Amino acid sequence: MSSGYLSPILPLKRKAAIRFYKQKLAEAAAKSPDHLRLAKRWLCRNDLFFLLVFACGRKDINKTWLFNRCREVQAKPNDYLDVWAREHYKSTIITFGMSILDILASHGDNPEARYGGREVTIGIFSHTRPIAKGFLEQIKTELESNDTLKQLFPDILWSKSTMAPKWSLDNGIVVKRKSNPKEATVEAWGVVDGQPIGKHFLILMFDDLVTDDGVGSADQIKKTTHKFRMADNLGTEGGWRRMAGTFYHLHDTYSVLIKEGIVEVRKHPCTKDGTENFVAENCVLKSPDELKRKRKAQGPYVFGSQMLLDPTADKSQGFKLEWIRYWPATQFGGLNLYLIVDPASGKKAKAGAGDYTVMVVIGLGADRKYRLVDGIRSRLNLAQRWRALLMLHKKWNPLGVGYEEYGMQADIEHFQGEMEELNYQFDITPLGGSIRKEDRIKGLVPVFESGRFLLPNNLIFTDHEDKAVDFVKTLIDEEYEPFPLLKHDDMLDDIARILDPALMAEFPKETRRPRGGTVQDKLRAHARSQGGGGFMTS
Repeated sequence: MSSGYLSPILPLKRKAAIRFYKQKLAEAAAKSPDHLRLAKRWLCRNDLFFLLVFACGRKDINKTWLFNRCREVQAKPNDYLDVWAREHYKSTIITFGMSILDILASHGDNPEARYGGREVTIGIFSHTRPIAKGFLEQIKTELESNDTLKQLFPDILWSKSTMAPKWSLDNGIVVKRKSNPKEATVEAWGVVDGQPIGKHFLILMFDDLVTDDGVGSADQIKKTTHKFRMADNLGTEGGWRRMAGTFYHLHDTYSVLIKEGIVEVRKHPCTKDGTENFVAENCVLKSPDELKRKRKAQGPYVFGSQMLLDPTADKSQGFKLEWIRYWPATQFGGLNLYLIVDPASGKKAKAGAGDYTVMVVIGLGADRKYRLVDGIRSRLNLAQRWRALLMLHKKWNPLGVGYEEYGMQADIEHFQGEMEELNYQFDITPLGGSIRKEDRIKGLVPVFESGRFLLPNNLIFTDHEDKAVDFVKTLIDEEYEPFPLLKHDDMLDDIARILDPALMAEFPKETRRPRGGTVQDKLRAHARSQGGGGFMTS
């Protein structure tokens, strides 16, 4: 089966194409009504733009930019991820238009040779099944109500949909066909909420695989990506795969597939250069005023992802590398130290998977600056969390211990039992609140911007895989620099808790430090030199 659809005789310019249609149809009409019908059939089967504009009556598509998209998609329809700006007709042209063209061209009398004698079956897959059903409904309605198509293709389309063996959103739709596969001509399924079993479609059409509901966390993104890989088994050898969608996150499933080379991306933002230069000559479909209105209403991140197709557009709300300041981390006297814990919770945490547990020790100085003193980031079970907490508490003797309260009750009960057994008691302050995690982290932005948060040059600890990891480098590379577009945000969120009023963290009053540091300085420096931040899970 060929992957290209575009006949070489079709003009590549819109005005030339319209002249071509008029000429060919006039020549056919001069011969006989049957010649005219055959000419229209050929155009519907071979020209996506003609099918949409003239056979389906979509006059709104009769624009140069949309004509170019029709030609582009028809020339190379398969194994592309078409990422177009919202309301720029990607679903209409690809999921709706190309699907109907494939049905008409592969079925009926004298089907087009490019299908190798195979009548297409199309599985439309979206993030959830209701979304996919919406695309199927559009195709279903067109094929049952478009009298022009029914008159041109009586060998394929039913005069009444009640005559079809299947014609519903739940079971799919079946046109007239010579073969009898178990798959309907077109079916609609969800990727994450119940894929079919035992079905194999000639065309896998993924539209809106990624939605806002699928990028709320790293686990949601992983689930969508995993489910897509499973859905790939629902194709058939020699079949085709198509994808259409819009970015929602820097690390979403589309980004993963592009990075892995599984699909080739075809991007079309709302402006020619992909910027917010809203002048008429730079806007591809929407007017400058409309784009300005959308930009104002949607904000930088939504507009950047959905319209400019640049999910990094929200970086203005994040942290800048030039704000980072360091301190030698050799003198600890005079600092008010606080130990803060953001535990992984739930069944995954107990199994040693899922999110990380992060523990940080932060020192507040009389200069009103915050200093990262110690930290670990590891996947720890309950017993390991206790050992890490005890080790850090004994090492630094903090003024206060803050503990993320979500799911902490079982932890606290376990810790209290361990404290009683060791005769080593300390208070733990629950840290909760209704502030969104992203907003809590953004509270650190002015602190870093003003140079009031200091990092050690490095901070090595041993993680759950017994690997030496630099906490500082991991913090900068994986969270600080890419925020707010993160796979994980455990470290920044834990650090941000130093600002939580419940912790009651205070800066010390300025005092003169003894030359050479205090005895406590020397003891803590010695402790850090013996493995500062090191932690073994066993």
